[in-house]
Amino acid sequence: SYLSWGQRVQSMTDRTDFVCYEWVDLHSGPYFEQIVQYLRTLLDEEGRLMKQVKDKIGLETCQRRFLQVVNLEEEFFDYAYSEDI
Repeated sequence: SYLSWGQRVQSMTDRTDFVCYEWVDLHSGPYFEQIVQYLRTLLDEEGRLMKQVKDKIGLETCQRRFLQVVNLEEEFFDYAYSEDI
């Protein structure tokens, strides 16, 4: 999710806003794309191995954890940009 966010705003990011620009620069570009691809490859391999041994509970647990992590990331940003802080 960070890669897609970074790519989406890369061309419109103000370089004079150091913190914002550094975050976007860190989460976009060829190097970060390679990192994301490496992690995807590892996760895909784990999924393949779980399917191979018919570990349905492991697959469901992995999917549930992944969705939970993505949800927590979304909640973090929703809170960070809310007026409640």
